[in-house]
Amino acid sequence: MTKNRILSIPITKIVLFLFLLLVFSCSKNDDNPNPTGEENTENTENSEGTDDTEDDLDNTVNSLPNLAELAGSLESLSTLVEVIGIVDDTELLGLLSEEGSTTIFAPTNDAFISLLAQLEGFETLEDFDEDEEKQLLEAILKYHVIATTAAFSTDLSNGQVLETLLSEELQIEIDAGVFVIDKTDEKSEVVDADNEASNGVVHIIDKILLPQSVLDQLFPKPSIVELVTETEELSLLEEALIKAGLVDELSAEGPFTVFAPTDAAADELFDALGDSFNSFDDFDNFLEIEILKQILLYHVVDGHIMSTDLTVGSVPTLLTNESIEIIASGGTFVVGDASDVDANILSADNEASNGVVHIIDKILIPAEVQEFLDSLNQVQGKTIAELVEETEGFTFLKEALELTGLLETLDSEGPFTVFAPTDDALSGLLAVFGSQFTSLQDFTSEEEIALLRQVLLYHVLPGTTTSSDLSVSTINTLSGDNTLDVVTTESGFGLVDVFQVPAAIELTDITAKNGVIHTIDRVLLPASVVESIANDINDTIIDAIDSLEESAFIQDLIILLGNEFEDVLEQEFTFFLPTNNAFLDLFASLEGYDSLADFNTAEELELLTTILSYHLIDGTKVTSQMLVDGQTAGTLQGEELTISLSSGAAVVDKTGIPANVTKADIEVLSGVIHFIDKVLLPQEVLDAL
Repeated sequence: MTKNRILSIPITKIVLFLFLLLVFSCSKNDDNPNPTGEENTENTENSEGTDDTEDDLDNTVNSLPNLAELAGSLESLSTLVEVIGIVDDTELLGLLSEEGSTTIFAPTNDAFISLLAQLEGFETLEDFDEDEEKQLLEAILKYHVIATTAAFSTDLSNGQVLETLLSEELQIEIDAGVFVIDKTDEKSEVVDADNEASNGVVHIIDKILLPQSVLDQLFPKPSIVELVTETEELSLLEEALIKAGLVDELSAEGPFTVFAPTDAAADELFDALGDSFNSFDDFDNFLEIEILKQILLYHVVDGHIMSTDLTVGSVPTLLTNESIEIIASGGTFVVGDASDVDANILSADNEASNGVVHIIDKILIPAEVQEFLDSLNQVQGKTIAELVEETEGFTFLKEALELTGLLETLDSEGPFTVFAPTDDALSGLLAVFGSQFTSLQDFTSEEEIALLRQVLLYHVLPGTTTSSDLSVSTINTLSGDNTLDVVTTESGFGLVDVFQVPAAIELTDITAKNGVIHTIDRVLLPASVVESIANDINDTIIDAIDSLEESAFIQDLIILLGNEFEDVLEQEFTFFLPTNNAFLDLFASLEGYDSLADFNTAEELELLTTILSYHLIDGTKVTSQMLVDGQTAGTLQGEELTISLSSGAAVVDKTGIPANVTKADIEVLSGVIHFIDKVLLPQEVLDAL
């Protein structure tokens, strides 16, 4: 607890308090029923017997000072008296001055000096000048008071627990002296016992007793995350918590019990994961971070479980449906997980404000992660071809490799690096070749199979390239002169093909004996294949708009949709083509679509075909001079467009929002192209989106 300012407390209040005690004491002694001094013969006739004895005892008790007076008369307790004056608590003052049976463990002046030396910003009692600080002093004082009994030293026993006025307990220890133990677990020795008062007893002690409520305010404990951060041997655990996004969760109120692995334990995990994992920074994709999160949650248990609370049995963790095992071992406990090696507790009961941390010598592995590690050890003895054949999610890739004769290649010595699209990522590949391709069985000619082989080889690099080897660069593939660009993305690295949109690398470094596999989220298309797929008519249109900066997206779209419009473009046509910014505006309005590459399923490519065909008026060539305000025109898609000339030439779709013509009358083949600043959407697409 720190202190930012110091205010003086008038000593007059303390002097007044002591003055009142003195007056009270004198008034008690002057309470004589016979102020004249004359003897009362009635009361003195019986000079023998029990009545005289009882009177003598009463007089003895009445001659003792009360607790307040006793404290005020002892120089060693002057600071205590000053604190009583600062607190000015009615209940406490009543116990000290009124009749009753109360025990006070009274700290010496030196005990207060020792406490102040431990507190930053508190040099004297005058620094306790705010209400909150006075309440701390009040709590400390009440913790020294046993309000229900006058316990002399002969009444105290070893291990005895006393309930204080603060409702927190003290413990007595008898061992070559009398000691009082507070919530710090430190002993305070009784240096002067059995100072009797009329309403109790005072035992003078050499240390301030501190209750838990005060300790929590004066010496606040760090949170679990702060404790981990401050502990040198847990530096890698701190990195892991940040990487997995669990800092906020373990900073919550809790309480939690954390079995915290040391840095040495983390290094052992890296060894088990292989050469591509040297730090927690190497957990760099969604799946790996999810695995890391599972591992960390497996180290956390609900509740505040001290080492003395541990019992043999299963304990549920914060990882759903996963428990650790507490196992008796040599008079202590070890912690069991899904592996064959148990974790030893190196340092127990490191308390935090929201729980407790036990430091262990091993990272605990849940069952699902252990299965992954076991499979990792198994795959390292297999070829890339064998892994593709055995791995669920690579069925389409396996069939494509078999059809093109490349499965045998990937079973050879290598080494190779394969960026492998999963079945979901490859589903859009067929549509790229044209609507006539619905399965791999439709690749029947040598030319078609050769194109598919080029696509697959575009996913293979010579040599072994792990995730740690990747850098921003252009890399060669086995697909002739087709190269890939490696770029940085928000999640790490991505691969750029002819469409200039990064494909995300998902699961990295699946190690085989002849190379390594990384999975990616979509199929990569080399320029040579795209050029082969595009027909001559499409090439002519692309050449015509190639010099226009706003044409990149529409070029990619024409290439992507292949031969869909070949027959239409052999006749007269009018094409309203959206600019790059028009496509960007469309992507911004669609959740999950950032580029044309995200349209990678057959259904999504069909949607693009529907959109593009809504921009095409077939069978007629309409130049800008021929446009008439309010006229309608049927499109290849089947729905109509409306022409508006109210503020320049514009085309209105089913959204009712005009698309302005930004460049007009680009003549191509037998038709004409007009560029517009918005993607036109028919009702069919609006209903689908």
